[in-house]
Amino acid sequence: MTAAELLAHMPRGFADATHDAQAVFRSVLDALSRPGRLQTLQASDGLQAPAPLSRGLTALLLTLLDTETSLHLTEQLASDAAWMYCRFHTGVQREGDAAQADFVATRASHAQLDGLRLGSDEAPQQGATLIVDTGSLALDRGPGLRLTGPGIEHEQRMGLCGLPLTFWQQRIAMQPLFPRGVDLLLVCGSQLIGVPRSTLITIEAP
Repeated sequence: MTAAELLAHMPRGFADATHDAQAVFRSVLDALSRPGRLQTLQASDGLQAPAPLSRGLTALLLTLLDTETSLHLTEQLASDAAWMYCRFHTGVQREGDAAQADFVATRASHAQLDGLRLGSDEAPQQGATLIVDTGSLALDRGPGLRLTGPGIEHEQRMGLCGLPLTFWQQRIAMQPLFPRGVDLLLVCGSQLIGVPRSTLITIEAP
């Protein structure tokens, strides 16, 4: 499909851009301030997602991206339609190198932390945000995670969220680097979990 055809068939963004973006942003803030706890994305029914992006992931991108940010879509998500949609609705800059991007969006099967921007001790806010589109946020019967740190009164339990154990081992290995690190947003349908860089994770014994 040509660029003109993609524009002519551009899926709709938020029905009410200001209201919907504010509602989703509040969900993101709640997710990051209450690590490991399920939140609901309050996007309007009119939102359309370009293939192959899910509706929940699309709502996050419309909310978090703007002309001053850069986005890397991993190969499974990086269709021409997805890129044109993000550029048209947010003005975001396309970044081909995940190591240089402010935001990286991926599917759980291809998620990794190695090579992402960690920020610096002086400017930790320059670390990347990794947005993972996953098939489940349920706490299943397999190995689980215990979360402690800011926003958690005692501890918070959560499952692996469709991510391999090696991913969480990578995340744990980054903890001594704080305040440097990567913020995680895990989305499944209309549900969201946040794991900021300040959260400490341990893996439960099977």
